[in-house]
Amino acid sequence: MSVLQAGERTRTVLPFLVAGLSLVYAVAGVAWLLGADGYAFGPVPPDGERLSLLARLPDQVGAGLIAVLGVLGVPAAIGHARTEWSASAYRPLLAFTALQVVVFGLLAPSVTVAMLTGYLLVLLGLPTGIVWLIVGAWKQPATRVLLLGVAGVVVVVELTTGLFDWAAFRDVAAGLGDLPAKVGTTPLFVSGALLLGCGWALLGIRGLRSARGRCQRCGRPGARWTRPESARRWGFWATIVAVLCPMPYALLRMTWLLPNPIGFDADQLNAEPGIKLLGLGLGLIALASGIVTLGLIRPWGEVWPRWVPFVAGRPVPIKTAVIPGAVAATLLLVSSASLTGLLWSAEASLTRNIVYLLIFPFPLWGASVALATAAYYYRRRTTCTTCHQSG
Repeated sequence: MSVLQAGERTRTVLPFLVAGLSLVYAVAGVAWLLGADGYAFGPVPPDGERLSLLARLPDQVGAGLIAVLGVLGVPAAIGHARTEWSASAYRPLLAFTALQVVVFGLLAPSVTVAMLTGYLLVLLGLPTGIVWLIVGAWKQPATRVLLLGVAGVVVVVELTTGLFDWAAFRDVAAGLGDLPAKVGTTPLFVSGALLLGCGWALLGIRGLRSARGRCQRCGRPGARWTRPESARRWGFWATIVAVLCPMPYALLRMTWLLPNPIGFDADQLNAEPGIKLLGLGLGLIALASGIVTLGLIRPWGEVWPRWVPFVAGRPVPIKTAVIPGAVAATLLLVSSASLTGLLWSAEASLTRNIVYLLIFPFPLWGASVALATAAYYYRRRTTCTTCHQSG
């Protein structure tokens, strides 16, 4: 009897997308093996810092691994679209899928992915979010007063620190202009590897669900801990941890507004206003992420608050919270692998490592965000449209 029943498997384009991306890395890996420049997973110049765990292998070995997995990944990914696998034949495919997840999802990416995401949120997400909230909050008398108070704080900050001077924005623009020449195509290949690893992970999850006789779409029937009443209990504590994790980093960045910032030289920060502005923006993103995460256990995480424009009072779609939460958890957990490798080196002291992990608790933060997001999903999900099960 086949493991994957045709009626239980929802055909999608995902296997073919994964196959296409695998082909891209197959070609790139072969090119790097033949001596092409731009190997994306080696030590980062000029100091040779090994951000990716794959960089701990010689470049030729890493390129060969990428090439082999890319070539073999094309038929393997397409194989996930088949429905007539037997149990014995499907196990090797799942094992190979797990290898792809480890290499492309954990070893190849680095903390660079999280850093780039953070900078994009500062440059694009933060201004957009501020404008969006101002438009909605100005319509309500109570939040209008709060906005005026925030505006007053911004004016005081500018008068006392000169944070928003033209020189700061000019430095940020100059840094962005020089970025493509400095980093080349490396961020594209590193980010693409993460996407490929996530694609293999989704294929593996679907395969495991099918092999265990569960719905491929929702995973039902699930374990007892996935039931709404159980998820509500353990999800509460996971969310509290996820809210607290970014606070040390946010508070550390906020000290940049003080005459004597913690862990940084005030004169150096003042001499580089662009870096100071970006750093404080990252601190605000960290603070906002903690506040937003709290919505996973609060009523305003299920119904849009009245100060949110256009959708106030409507139910929050589950995907609106689950997709960003899953992306954030993935970025944090993937970054944890390379960050741990960077910290726990022979040259680093134990005290330094502990301090860094307290400021950047990526492993704990990523795990808690993943659990909090999963609990939110289990609490709010409705009857599955594929298997028609609920609970």
